[in-house]
Amino acid sequence: MAIADYLEYNDSQKPALQLLKKMKWQYLSKEEVLGARDGMYSNVILDKILGEQLSKINSFEYKGENYPFSTGSIQGAINALKNVPNEGLVQTNERVYDLLTLGKSFNETVQGDRKAYTVKYIDWENPQNNSFHVCEEFEVEGVAGKKRPDVVLFVNGIPFVIIENKRRDKNDSLEEAISQHIRNQKEKEGIPKLFYYAQLLLAVHPNEVKYGATGTPAKFWSVWKEDNQKEIGKLLRKKTNNTEAEDRLITEQDKGLYALCEPLRLLELVYKYIVFDGPDKKICRYQQYFAVQETIARVKQRNKDGNREGGVIWHTTGSGKSLTMVMLSKALALETSIESPRVIIVTDRISLDKQIFKTFVNCGKHVKKAKSGSDLVDLLQDKGNEIITTIIDKFEIATKRASFKDESQNIFVLVDESHRSQYGSAHANMKRIVPNASYIGFTGTPLMKSQKSTAKKFGGFIHKYTIDQAVKDGAVLPLLYEGRSAKLTINKKQIDKGFERLAAPLNEEARKDLKKKFATIGKIYESDHVIEEIAYDISKHFLENWKGTGFKAQLAVPKIDTAITYQKYFESQTDETLKINTRVVFTPPDSRQHNDDVWSESTSESRKYWEQLMQRFNDQEAYENHVIERFKEKDDEIEIIIVVSKLLTGFDAPRNTVLYLAKPLVAHNLLQAIARVNRLFEGKEHGHIIDYVGILGKLDEALTEYSALEDFDEEDLTNAVVDVKEEIRKLPVRHAEVWDIFKGVYNKNDLEALERHIADKDIRDDFYDRVSAFARVLQTALASDEFYVEFNTQQIGFYKSELKKFQSLRLSVQFRYAEKVSYKEYEPRVRKLLDTYIDAEKVELLTKDVNIFDKQKVEEALETYGKSPASKADFIAHQMKKVITENMEKDEVFYKKFSQLIEETIKNFHEGRLTEKEYLESMQKTRTDLVEGYQDGIPEKLQHRPRARAFYGALNEVLNKKLDKDISKRKVAEAGLDIEKIVNQLIITDWKKNVDIQNKMENEIEDYLIGKRTQLGIEISFDEIDAILIKCLRVAKNNF
Repeated sequence: MAIADYLEYNDSQKPALQLLKKMKWQYLSKEEVLGARDGMYSNVILDKILGEQLSKINSFEYKGENYPFSTGSIQGAINALKNVPNEGLVQTNERVYDLLTLGKSFNETVQGDRKAYTVKYIDWENPQNNSFHVCEEFEVEGVAGKKRPDVVLFVNGIPFVIIENKRRDKNDSLEEAISQHIRNQKEKEGIPKLFYYAQLLLAVHPNEVKYGATGTPAKFWSVWKEDNQKEIGKLLRKKTNNTEAEDRLITEQDKGLYALCEPLRLLELVYKYIVFDGPDKKICRYQQYFAVQETIARVKQRNKDGNREGGVIWHTTGSGKSLTMVMLSKALALETSIESPRVIIVTDRISLDKQIFKTFVNCGKHVKKAKSGSDLVDLLQDKGNEIITTIIDKFEIATKRASFKDESQNIFVLVDESHRSQYGSAHANMKRIVPNASYIGFTGTPLMKSQKSTAKKFGGFIHKYTIDQAVKDGAVLPLLYEGRSAKLTINKKQIDKGFERLAAPLNEEARKDLKKKFATIGKIYESDHVIEEIAYDISKHFLENWKGTGFKAQLAVPKIDTAITYQKYFESQTDETLKINTRVVFTPPDSRQHNDDVWSESTSESRKYWEQLMQRFNDQEAYENHVIERFKEKDDEIEIIIVVSKLLTGFDAPRNTVLYLAKPLVAHNLLQAIARVNRLFEGKEHGHIIDYVGILGKLDEALTEYSALEDFDEEDLTNAVVDVKEEIRKLPVRHAEVWDIFKGVYNKNDLEALERHIADKDIRDDFYDRVSAFARVLQTALASDEFYVEFNTQQIGFYKSELKKFQSLRLSVQFRYAEKVSYKEYEPRVRKLLDTYIDAEKVELLTKDVNIFDKQKVEEALETYGKSPASKADFIAHQMKKVITENMEKDEVFYKKFSQLIEETIKNFHEGRLTEKEYLESMQKTRTDLVEGYQDGIPEKLQHRPRARAFYGALNEVLNKKLDKDISKRKVAEAGLDIEKIVNQLIITDWKKNVDIQNKMENEIEDYLIGKRTQLGIEISFDEIDAILIKCLRVAKNNF
């Protein structure tokens, strides 16, 4: 394929349009689209199509007969959708979503009887009744000018899907497409109005597709995985809807578009699988969609007693289990084959109940929370309660009032973390009250071997989304594990003795002994000596690697007393170099079922500490909410929380990145604890597990070889944790990758040659990314004791000095090529690394742009940063290019010429036609001309009249070939001055939104041109006048 064919259109946009047409999307040309929106670029709805569709899909019934809605109601519905008030991006989108899904009611009068009936915008029940249109380069007017998304899909004339296409051979092109979407949603620089209506956003290129919704941050854009190649193959070979049969390989782009934009699938996703969760709009991930689909299919099957089947859904912790429950409840409520379905959501602890209740409320679901056992019975008796949340032990209490039974077969019991309390007596209790219900268990951790048989009671697995899949999809982060127990000197023998048999598979006797053993090991971790030693190591580790980066940590300890001892150690730390801000989160008595009360062994001193806290905060909840809220914030008021058992589950703080383990944990508890740090967050690449107990030893065996995880199947634990050593060993590779960029440079110490080598922006971006990747691995390495075992002092020193070299090269080229110093998401960690381990020279960063028009400022900047004449010339050139880009729309002709001149000069220098000295002189002259508005061929009278000059440029561009040089140029210059006057006289406040003023402007300029034709001495055709008017109006909008 020739490079030219790799252009976006041929590589991505054209094949996308062909496929969409084959999928029954009707193609509209740009002219048809503009006609359907009344010729207005600020209007994003195709009114004509919407009007026709509303009349077609709506009617109302009165006394057994169907009537069409009046024209007034149809127009009212169009206006209601078009004039949704702006309440901010996502809120407005939610208002639109409510209109689309619920419709809007209007009064109609039949035979003198006036009643309200609902007009629906989409026929959700009969999807084929809707119209589906596709158009390309959909131009929309925003505050800062027009923007053109590549492809837009309309349902009934409403923009549902926005697609940005990118070509496959360009660095980070998918990231670029996503950031384009995000930019276009901004009020000042984008076209937010289009995104009020959009339900699905796609960034696509042939090898990858990611999707999101309005307001989705870049890191949460997802991949969709589905095996749909057969269907696509059939479709491509068809000649339908004005397309040719295609014989080509199927791309990832085809798979993504087919999975998400096939009309029926798209309507299903929008109607059933979108939720507004507080301030965020969320659209399902593929595993959520298939889990819900398969659950609906499962519950339609009946068992031998005639009741609906159930089963277990295992979705790795962190991959959106609570939202899957919300989506499942929504899908059950909308399932027409199930009569009045009701959902009971059961958890086994207050904190989870609170979290799930909150998620449902945030998603706008009417949900009742059972306050007690008898309240649960009352709620169940009232059939109007469609969704109820409760804690398992309330079921226990309710069964004591055994007289009550609800025998409905349309009750669905969703049990969260079903591996814990669910099996056994609790299950039997639930069966007593709702004997015919369908039971659906959810779990975030894999089931143990022993539980897999009990899961069959539930009906076996419905859907799995394993740790391995979640890590590969980027739904959760990989976890780096580092055993640090070797650091502890005290009681070393005791610990070794306690653990000597832990790594070996245990016989029956040893298994019974395991609980006792953990108890004795636990005791070791409660002793003051050990606490002090671990606390000191944590302070040092956190301070050197994490403090000030915005990331937080959790410390898991065995008992309340231990927690308070740690807290006092951190509180009383006087050495400023070891000071970190910590808080304890207590588990209140009895908040967990079947669990030893963690207070039972606490000393009076701990209770005293607790009481003092309560005096300050009044009650447990207020204290806890305060701690959690502060912990979730970026500031360092609370950097580490110390937990006994409370927050190891059911607590979401994505900036929580490090888990320090100072207590033995086994099985589900261990897997759930480590999953606390796997959530996605800006700038976070891994979760870090620092284990002072040695639960997983050296991690050099299969995970199931460790007694803590021996009850699981090995394949269920694939990718659960990665040894930090594996990450450290990537260091030489990441280092070599940076130098790979400079393959063509003979002398690697020649800084000027290195800087020139990365003059191209794509190569420079690649360099920045690779330096950042190298720095992040080095940071992980330096934070780990393993680094100092794997590498010697000399090697470590070498890598540090290399980073220093790369960093100063990076700053130098950022200055040279006039780039804004971009603090990318990983920057805080790289900054931390430079501050802690590498004595990088303090560079005064050039954070503000240098005003190219201020000669003195330019000279000062060159004095400070410029090294060689070529680097100074590059700096002036790239600063000018910035100014030109920013002003291009004000006077396209003028600035385009300068742009060409600069590019030509750079090319001449690179090809050796100019010396460094000549290159610098040439750029200095160009800068002076730009500042003074001087350009060869521009009449003198326009020299200091930039607006008139812009109109002159517009006229000149259209009439250029007809003008005989000097005389005509003078006359066109006068015309430029005259048109400036015409426009000036018509300007009023907000004229850009006033169509009448714009029409008047066009008419007056047209009259002027027709009248001037003879003076200009040339014939101007009406087509030329139209072209001039379009350009003049653009100049006016950008200059006045």
